Amino acid sequence: MSVSSTQSAPSGNPLSNVVHEYINGLRGLFTCPREIWFAFLIKVMESLCYFSSVLVLMAFLTQDMGLSDVSAGTIFGIFSASMSFFMLFVGFIADSLGVKKALIVGLVIALVGRMSIAFTTSPWIVYPGLLVLSVGFAYMIPLLAAAVALFSTKPTQKFAFSWYYVVMNIGSLLAGLSLDWLRGMFTQTIQLSALGMNIAVRPTQMIFLVAVVTTILSMIIVTFCIRSKIPAAESAEGQTPDPAEVKKTDAPDTDSRKSPYQVMLEVVREKTFWIFIVFIFLLVMVKMIFQYNHSLYPLYMERIDLKLWTGKLYAINPAIVIVLVPVMTAITSRMNAYKVILYGSFIAAGSVFFMGLGESIVYIVLFQVVLSIGEAIYSPRVYDYTASIAPPGREASYMAYSKAPMFFAKVAAGPASGFLLLHLCPEQGERNTELMWIIVGISTVISPITLWLGRKWLDVETRKKAMDDSAAIASA
Repeated sequence: MSVSSTQSAPSGNPLSNVVHEYINGLRGLFTCPREIWFAFLIKVMESLCYFSSVLVLMAFLTQDMGLSDVSAGTIFGIFSASMSFFMLFVGFIADSLGVKKALIVGLVIALVGRMSIAFTTSPWIVYPGLLVLSVGFAYMIPLLAAAVALFSTKPTQKFAFSWYYVVMNIGSLLAGLSLDWLRGMFTQTIQLSALGMNIAVRPTQMIFLVAVVTTILSMIIVTFCIRSKIPAAESAEGQTPDPAEVKKTDAPDTDSRKSPYQVMLEVVREKTFWIFIVFIFLLVMVKMIFQYNHSLYPLYMERIDLKLWTGKLYAINPAIVIVLVPVMTAITSRMNAYKVILYGSFIAAGSVFFMGLGESIVYIVLFQVVLSIGEAIYSPRVYDYTASIAPPGREASYMAYSKAPMFFAKVAAGPASGFLLLHLCPEQGERNTELMWIIVGISTVISPITLWLGRKWLDVETRKKAMDDSAAIASA
């Protein structure tokens, strides 16, 4: 029985409608294949690995590797940009391999990268290791989003992506809360013996070591708990699937003989795809807030003597997002996705200016709270928007390319973070952190302004619906 047939009609009360949407959306997830819950679990662990690693990477590079602010920022930028660059290609590979095989490949690559930075500070191992790790992240981020699209049914997709964003932030919350605890517990270098070798693990590297263990657990889950193919009846909620609407196998039969290169050619020839890319490109600057939250914020907190508050205050963002995302999805589920993204991006961009008011926990809390509200409004709808316009069997490719414009911004953001730290928030000397954050805020607000100016042309979802409606009328 489909979810829609069991749902009662919503009442005229707006609050009741929100509760109705929320409950039915959550209930609908239990009609999806079981793999969606394992995808959520893996996303929690991958998010824990990612956010905990990037929160200490600048400190690791400056304090353990002995790099300057600008050099560390450059390495951080190259690492982050490499993820976006490799995402240009991994989506096609994932669509060609199928989700399960691609997940295993991505986790193996990530494991090699995480091990290479957990046990040494040798530049000859760390720098190649960071490059390998960026490939692993590039695989996993769009691939898990594509897995949610594959493992959810059409009526539940909105809420599947809503909860996907929730579980991502659960991992981020765990990373923030565990950061200060791990730093407080491990303050000295630990000597380990393995395979006849003595290995020194510095306090910062303990966080990388946790990521190694978590990656191994994810590999076990993928190997034993995710099926290579989802039965058509199961993916269609027990009904006879409509071939034009339901395409939930691990790799569609029509695509099984296509190479990643052939998949890429098909995707880049679509006009809608390039309009979508422009839209994502203009959204980049507001998304850069999170890049600065990883490269600029941790060292900023150390240098204003709030090091042991870094994780706790960072955790405000995912904690609020976890609660608000399902609620905001219910409230905005009937609204045009482009408008929701536009409104949310304006709120998120404005949050940075609180940091320009002074060096205070109060302002940091306000920044994190307002940022979280904006993020909860717009970010999940970006995933849903991407999946809704992607052709069947091309979900991983579109998810990968939705991240691609970040490459160009990250190339500049890393060195920019180092430059801002050096001149406006140095380790020693006079600071002007208010100006530093105002500069970041001005650059961030460019995104919602340009999205608003180009709203008539960039609303891909409305364009696609109009084309579908015209085609339906013409064929009638």
